[in-house]
Amino acid sequence: MYKLTKTFLHLWLALVSVVAFGFGWAFIAHAQKPAPLVEPQVQAVSPAQPVLEAVPSLDDYLNDEVLQSPMIQSSDIQLPRLRTGGS
Repeated sequence: MYKLTKTFLHLWLALVSVVAFGFGWAFIAHAQKPAPLVEPQVQAVSPAQPVLEAVPSLDDYLNDEVLQSPMIQSSDIQLPRLRTGGS
């Protein structure tokens, strides 16, 4: 009896799953379709691009031809020790 109930339950779940899938597929297939996207025709105005200064090359930096921003090279900064907090 147990084996027959188990087989019947497997068949029932499989049948219900296939029917639910088919119903969902049909429901979505017959749903209203969205309206096509129509973009309003507006004249495209391109903003004036600002003129950017040239990016200095590595050679310029090595030859000190480019003014460098002041860099922090102080050793007074002390970072806290990393601790795990374990025992």
